[in-house]
Amino acid sequence: MTHWNKTRDANDLVWLSLDVEGRSVNVLTHEVLAELAGLVAELHQDANIKGLALLSGKAGGFVYGADVREFALFADESAVAEHIASVHSILNQLADLPVPTAVGIAGVAVGGGLELSLCFDWIIASPKIQCGFPEVNLGILPGYGGSGRAYRRVGAEAVLELMLTGKSLDAEKASEIGLVDALVASEADLRGEAEAWLLAQGGKKPTPKTPLKTNIEATIKAISDKHLARIRPDHTPAPFAIIDHVRAHHLDPQAMSAGELDIFPSLLMSAASKGLRRLFDLRDRLRKAGRGESGVKRLHVIGAGVMGGDIAAVAALCGFEVSLSDQDASAIDKAVVRARAFYERRQADIATTLARLTPDFAGEGIAEADLILEAVAENLDVKKAVFAMIESRARPEAILATNTSSIPLEAIAEGLNHPARLVGIHFFNPMPVLPLVEVIEAKTTAPDVMARALAFAGGLKKMPIRCRSAPGFLVNRALLPYIYGAIALMLDGVEADRIDQSMVDFGMPMGPIELADQIGLDVTHDAGLPLGIDDAVAGALQQHIAAGNLGRKSGRGFYQWDGKVATRPRADYPMGAQAELAQKLLAPMVAQCRAAVAEGVVESADMADAGMIFGTGFPGFRGGVLFWAEGKNV
Repeated sequence: MTHWNKTRDANDLVWLSLDVEGRSVNVLTHEVLAELAGLVAELHQDANIKGLALLSGKAGGFVYGADVREFALFADESAVAEHIASVHSILNQLADLPVPTAVGIAGVAVGGGLELSLCFDWIIASPKIQCGFPEVNLGILPGYGGSGRAYRRVGAEAVLELMLTGKSLDAEKASEIGLVDALVASEADLRGEAEAWLLAQGGKKPTPKTPLKTNIEATIKAISDKHLARIRPDHTPAPFAIIDHVRAHHLDPQAMSAGELDIFPSLLMSAASKGLRRLFDLRDRLRKAGRGESGVKRLHVIGAGVMGGDIAAVAALCGFEVSLSDQDASAIDKAVVRARAFYERRQADIATTLARLTPDFAGEGIAEADLILEAVAENLDVKKAVFAMIESRARPEAILATNTSSIPLEAIAEGLNHPARLVGIHFFNPMPVLPLVEVIEAKTTAPDVMARALAFAGGLKKMPIRCRSAPGFLVNRALLPYIYGAIALMLDGVEADRIDQSMVDFGMPMGPIELADQIGLDVTHDAGLPLGIDDAVAGALQQHIAAGNLGRKSGRGFYQWDGKVATRPRADYPMGAQAELAQKLLAPMVAQCRAAVAEGVVESADMADAGMIFGTGFPGFRGGVLFWAEGKNV
């Protein structure tokens, strides 16, 4: 055995441990499952064993599920069905062993890891666990029999919550709903607890649990109202397939497990699953890009507007010592008030977190900071003046960072004595919500400064994408022409509502006209100046700005706004015509992403797609702008 270890003790208890070779965590690769099949066959032939227990051979973790990347190896639905049927056979034989079985889980047991655990009669958990079914985030449902086995333990409502949200449960919650049977004080206690329980059974298999009875239609309605209100089956079919699956099999856990075979293959080979599995891979790659030591303990932020204040608040929440300065002392006070409200929403220790956020009108923190980040107005002369001041006061080893959204770094660096210290760290609004950070490298940026800036972004729990300095970098370069193109179409007579609805039908969180209002028509205009704006579009924006109609923040822009809601007409438009309109609207975005890759602004099409998904809300189930444009998710 390469991945499994099997021992037998004096009590005729068999102990299995899984330690997948060459991996930092356990995953159920095809090879791991093939070895398990052999082990289970041996166990069925051994009439003398009194019980079986499984533990992880990797400290601090159990099984992270199937190897998602192996899913891409399947040629068609029949190949998927063959694999799933094989795994069902293995796990059914494991569950059907005639002796009592126990599993001890520590750390992560999600997806296939939880499905493997559910094959055992008794599940024991250490305090720090994560249990769940994240498959819906990949456009699928549990495929290794886990839906029925979990349903037998926790009932319809809980199993639907697990499958539809994709969220993991901690040890306390998993125990509360009956997903695990016993909790121990530490991972070191798992073996002893498993042994005690197995010996207490005297070699006899316990009676399976009976599922909780429920009014299935009332349960489904409550769950659907809670989780499916904002999603559509033509975008992501998996949640709706999960509902139908539970409805069809809620009287029989075994039939529910077997029923996975009927729907898993088609879901896995769907366009949505291809896009969402690519999203999973891109997210993983960006998170890895943010790993490492930044050497940043103290951060100073200059500019206490919404963006600067949010950066400071999030940094303090993440454990950094932060000082915040602004020419307007009242702006700093308002930023601290917003920070307090943010910490309340996040249920943080408010007093402790606020103690790490220091109002600093005089900017004294500049001299002590490891990284000084400028978040002032998007004006080159203002930024150059700020950095001249920063350089005169900062420590020689401190990183100088700008949150510019579109100005090339070389222009900002012109007046610096040591331009190698300058890097761009561009956050997106709302900063606490959007995960992407563009980390911008000028020709003069030192490699170690770039590496530290990437790690700093990771320390803020953000996903950094590496960009070369160029007008608009990646996201604004691709997003603004898309918005301007939509405004041009509107000026040519296409209804704003139709434009926006076409993109919502495509999967965007909102359309480009409404997005311009959300951003602010003044910001929409000014951010595009380095990129160039069509005269007619610029004129329309300038006319609104002159009238004080700036969008949502002023109560009127292209739409009238009632608080956070745009009051726009809603009409039904032909879907085919809407799809054509969406393709036309997205053409500038596609062209700019391709150009950014060709010019080396980002290193690959993958990174261009990641930037647009995590920076603009491009629908993840499409797999990315270029992935979609090239038909790879079909």
